[in-house]
Amino acid sequence: MHSHSPSIIPFGATSVPLRPIYHMSSFLGAGVPIFEIREAGGPATDMLIRSPELGAALARRLGESAVVLMRGHGDVVVGASVEQVVFRAIYTEINARLEAEALRLGEGEVNFLNAEEAAKATATNNAVLGRPWELWKQQALGRR
Repeated sequence: MHSHSPSIIPFGATSVPLRPIYHMSSFLGAGVPIFEIREAGGPATDMLIRSPELGAALARRLGESAVVLMRGHGDVVVGASVEQVVFRAIYTEINARLEAEALRLGEGEVNFLNAEEAAKATATNNAVLGRPWELWKQQALGRR
């Protein structure tokens, strides 16, 4: 999934890493790389993935992560199912908003999830993806 989330874009354009601030975004604990299109496409692109070569470079930068930020553009989120990708996309956006606010409130000091917490919370969340998926489906259909 690809988005131009205004909450996420600043993390791809600064040196502030996007890290998990709460259990729902624990999948970010594996790290969130930044794709710099200038490195793959040269200094003057239109910021879009317009060739198989740029797509391959983006995929390499994503690696084993769930999310890759695209500097000056947005993000790409991957997963094993549509339900997981939607879950991750929604909670990446929410995490970005929460992290930015925590960084402001804490004057740069934030207590993020550690690696063990992130791994355990990710396993728990992966086991219950159907619950939020059903809620979001109902909301999208105007039934809630």
